[in-house]
Amino acid sequence: MRNADRFRLSWAVTLAFTIAMLTGLLIVTRDLGITSDIFEDGVVQAQTLDKTTDKALDGARQLPSATDAAQQGLPEVVGIIDSLTSANQALATLGDQLAALDVTLTSADAPLAGTIAAGREAGGQAGAAVDPLGGITATLNDANANAQTLGRKLDETLTLSQTIDQKLRIALLLPKIGN
Repeated sequence: MRNADRFRLSWAVTLAFTIAMLTGLLIVTRDLGITSDIFEDGVVQAQTLDKTTDKALDGARQLPSATDAAQQGLPEVVGIIDSLTSANQALATLGDQLAALDVTLTSADAPLAGTIAAGREAGGQAGAAVDPLGGITATLNDANANAQTLGRKLDETLTLSQTIDQKLRIALLLPKIGN
């Protein structure tokens, strides 16, 4: 092999190694960039995890007081449940009573219809009784006026009776003079 061919061959080999090395550097640089991005993402996730852990620890510190509050409120919750149970039983009893009332009202429909018909008939007969009722009304009005007059006289009598009673009580308290 001649020198020129060797020289070309060495340049070709050198160029191939240079290209291979540059390609390797580019691949390593790209991998370092990806690794750097992954590392930065890992740092962000670690910071998020740290904050979440701090919040969880703060929450864990508050658990005893929350547990105490829940235990203190438990009797009231049980009382409410008892009240709701009683209310449920009362509503069930009321439902039974309403069902019985429904049966009673259903059975009363026919007699009630008869009563309404009789009431209408009685209304017609009552219309015929208007004139005699007018006379009765006038008599009752006179009796009312007389009762009011009598009431006033009874009030006056009561007042006089109370006055006499007071004077007699005073007279009984005073000592006797003479015989």
